[in-house]
Amino acid sequence: MNNTARYFDEVNILRAFAILAVISIHVSDHFKIMDGITVLSSVYMAIDAFSHFAVPLFICISGFVLYNKYFEGIDIKTFYEKRLKSVLPQYLIFSTFYLGVTYIGSIVLLTPIILDIPHIIYRYATGGCYYHLWFFVLIIQFYLIYPVIVWIYNYGTSKGRTLTLLVASFFIGVIYNSYTLPDVSLLGVATPILGIFTKFLGYLFYFILGMVVLERYDEILQKWKPGKSLYWLSIPLIFGTIIGILGYAQKFFTYDLTLIHPFLGQYWHYIAAVITPIFYVLIFYLCLSIALHLVSHRTRRVAFLEKIGHYSFGIYLVHAAFVSLFIFIFPYIGFGWDNWLFYPVTFVLVFIMSFLSVEILQKLPYSTYIIGTSR
Repeated sequence: MNNTARYFDEVNILRAFAILAVISIHVSDHFKIMDGITVLSSVYMAIDAFSHFAVPLFICISGFVLYNKYFEGIDIKTFYEKRLKSVLPQYLIFSTFYLGVTYIGSIVLLTPIILDIPHIIYRYATGGCYYHLWFFVLIIQFYLIYPVIVWIYNYGTSKGRTLTLLVASFFIGVIYNSYTLPDVSLLGVATPILGIFTKFLGYLFYFILGMVVLERYDEILQKWKPGKSLYWLSIPLIFGTIIGILGYAQKFFTYDLTLIHPFLGQYWHYIAAVITPIFYVLIFYLCLSIALHLVSHRTRRVAFLEKIGHYSFGIYLVHAAFVSLFIFIFPYIGFGWDNWLFYPVTFVLVFIMSFLSVEILQKLPYSTYIIGTSR
């Protein structure tokens, strides 16, 4: 086990960008309930499509950080004990909280849900206690298989096959995301259990990318040129966002892509599976460029972003409750999705409430078991 891990100031800023993007996704994705494609719904779709780099970035950071700390000679028992302790208690506590809130809400709103013992176990096992908790099942999967990943990676790099590993993981993700695994009959209904427990395959590329970046980080820093990223990234980022909008238009508004070109209508899913990870990597580079620029200029703004990054784990856990609260309340006061201020107001309120909640929760005894250790 490596006990001489380096510390990187920019990592917490990257975490801040990722958690803000997570909030953005969960605020903007309610465009799905809008009546059709309008200027406003298109703006929501653009925001949502761009913000979806969040989870891939978190996974990339996990690969970076884990390989920085555990790159060889891993004590399996200690590793599993430490890693699972850092995420499992928090996951179980908040799964119970959200499950309880969902059950109470179903009673109040007269929308009963099935909560017998088998279904409760299924929800806990699959991250189904609330819509955002699937991420923790994904992280746990990576923790469980990390010793295997690092062994394969170290063996590949010793043979000069680092690029081969990265390309292979890219195509594994493309193939995985291009096809849907069949549902399995469970508890009397068809469930995507195979897809849930193989979810890591769709994100393996980002995890390996984080390991590759760590290994070549000093070289990347030498080649980094401040102020140049936004200029040359603007066109591909706009193009990638448009790709996302078209995908949403087809999926949620039954927009016929054959109107643009027959080839798009027939092969869109495969095209998106190839382009999307490239799009996210470009966003990663942009975020890293901004983060490096910020850490070289120590200001209060940078300190605040670092604090957001420190709180990112806790913010992820609590933010969904505030999203649901504001989404539920605002329509009753006539403040709905057709209002251009809905997204910015909701986003700011969700962030503020989530940040303050973590500030309060971390002061409680045993808070690390509730919201984790500040990163």
